[in-house]
Amino acid sequence: MADLTLNEAKPEVAALRKELNKWADAYYSKDAPEVEDSTYDQKYNRLLELEQKFPELVTPDSITQKVGGQVDTEFTKVEHPLPMLSMGDVFSKDELREFDQRVQKAVGHSVAYNVELKIDGLSIALEYTSGRLTRASTRGNGYVGEDVTANALYIKDIPQKLPQPLTIEVRGECYMGKEAFAKLNQERDDGGLPTFANPRNAAAGSLRQLDAKVTKRRHLSTFIYTWVQPPEEITGQHQAIAKMHDLGFHVNETGRRIKSLDEIFSFIDDYTAKRDSLSYGIDGIVLKVDDLNLQQELGNTVKVPRWEIAYKFPPEEQETVVHEIKWTVGRTGVVTPTAVMDPVQLAGTTVSHAVLHNADLLKEKDVRIGDTVKLHKAGDIIPEISKVVLSKRPKDSQPYQIPEVCPSCGQKLVRIEGEVALRCVNPSCPAQVEEEITHFASRPAMDIDGLGPKIVRQLLQNDLVHNVADLYHLQADDLAKLAHFQEKSINNLLTAITKSKQNSLELLLTGLGIDHVGAKVARLLAQKFKNMAKIMEADVQEITAIATIGMTIAESLTTYFAQPEVIKLIQELQDSGLNMDYLGADEPAEIAANFFKGKTVVLTGKLAHYSRSEFTKKLQALGAKVTGSVSSKTDYVVYGEDAGSKLTKAENLGVPRLTEEEAIAKIE
Repeated sequence: MADLTLNEAKPEVAALRKELNKWADAYYSKDAPEVEDSTYDQKYNRLLELEQKFPELVTPDSITQKVGGQVDTEFTKVEHPLPMLSMGDVFSKDELREFDQRVQKAVGHSVAYNVELKIDGLSIALEYTSGRLTRASTRGNGYVGEDVTANALYIKDIPQKLPQPLTIEVRGECYMGKEAFAKLNQERDDGGLPTFANPRNAAAGSLRQLDAKVTKRRHLSTFIYTWVQPPEEITGQHQAIAKMHDLGFHVNETGRRIKSLDEIFSFIDDYTAKRDSLSYGIDGIVLKVDDLNLQQELGNTVKVPRWEIAYKFPPEEQETVVHEIKWTVGRTGVVTPTAVMDPVQLAGTTVSHAVLHNADLLKEKDVRIGDTVKLHKAGDIIPEISKVVLSKRPKDSQPYQIPEVCPSCGQKLVRIEGEVALRCVNPSCPAQVEEEITHFASRPAMDIDGLGPKIVRQLLQNDLVHNVADLYHLQADDLAKLAHFQEKSINNLLTAITKSKQNSLELLLTGLGIDHVGAKVARLLAQKFKNMAKIMEADVQEITAIATIGMTIAESLTTYFAQPEVIKLIQELQDSGLNMDYLGADEPAEIAANFFKGKTVVLTGKLAHYSRSEFTKKLQALGAKVTGSVSSKTDYVVYGEDAGSKLTKAENLGVPRLTEEEAIAKIE
């Protein structure tokens, strides 16, 4: 890069930002990563390198200047009193030495570090008022997160009440254990749903559920490791974790306070060997300056603290030989290649298959039959081919020929403009029909209990169904033809099918499997249009008028409902007695104008007329945002008796103050 000019760097920087933004959106907002962490890190570090060489190319919207992801608009936004910053990453022990040297140079002496495991999960903040949990939130973009309090109440190891009446905020990682992750993916696979790429994204997708009962079923856990603004008697990170443990928080007790780099390296080596045997995923080791005063002295950059660093494990790799590439057809007709290889032990399990995602990736990696490949697990879970070992490629090797016809029905595959995927566009393709019916019956859609992939396959093989409408014409005599079906299982399935007729409209919309229309979009459509007929008649302009729904979804919907076979299918479902109306609650009414609407309010002191939580709910019902700390952005501080530092800070900042009685008068 030494000879690279500014003009040569500009297009590379632009391309890197575009690619990284796309990957970050998939990772943070959609909980569906498109590339392995090591690939993302490599590109990110290249962008950092270019920006450091050419600082004039740094822009405020560069991903290197951001923390975390965007905020999902379907959750209430939470402004963090103190930003939830990311950590800097290093990938070698030499880089850890350099970090230690920077710290020593900044403070003028050697320091002790609290060395902790880097949990592969989702950052979470927990706020307590007088000892009771009042709010839980995600990191979001580091400054504004999402309110997930209702979901956090279903995470068993988060205490809802502390043994002391403390008003505090703690932070940590919400994660999904390996056993729970494997069980969840098996359930989703059985239900015809896409599986999660790794436990981190499973945890994120489970915590960020609008239906908190879904979170409850996912068995999430937490490790808490940060006390925001701890009391003066707590002077170190290791001490803070011990105190949080005493208060009932679930902490990771493997952490150690260490001064010697050699001991830190020994800790890293120890857990590099142990990581596969742990019940939860870790992707590295974190060093934090233990002294909290030194942390304050070292401070932060725009994005990361200067007093902590994450050492990330390199992915474990094994060599194996590719013997076959199989192609499978999904519900939307996308055909996906999977490499079949000699079994190898990798990260504690036997691996013989690795998904190659699409034809372009297969060509890019140039994987061929007979190739020796390097295999690793993305996120320690998903097998992935990192590269071909060219020195071991057979001399008679030939480039792999991408199929031109569907492996299920034999019709010609097509590539739709703007997509990387190859598709079978035959609506009668047996593989697609199987996936469509399985998806229709799955839990997030019509929730037909007992109708999983194996039963769907039997129904198709016995020529009992050809589309989802045929499910509603099944009789007991039909099911009696299926293997292992007895009177009880026949009655149970027919009862579940009949029960599904009463589902609300959004579940039917989800079950139809329309491109880009998942459960959230289906609910928005049902709430807006109320019945299927109006949705089918809606034009692009009417659909895009709904907040958060854009042109891609609108065009997908109008194209779908314009098809004669779809119109016929909807009529068949209606004739079979399926409900076509929205049965859920309407959107909450617009809050009328009032004194507190849109204002940011802080409560402090002992309130005489209401408890803190009751007053908070009253203000929130009026459209106010109630936060835990005073800043220049605070509109009002409402105070009771014995108000302390928050009232003083409000006076110093010139923030308007209201007594409890004055605030009540403005409410009433």
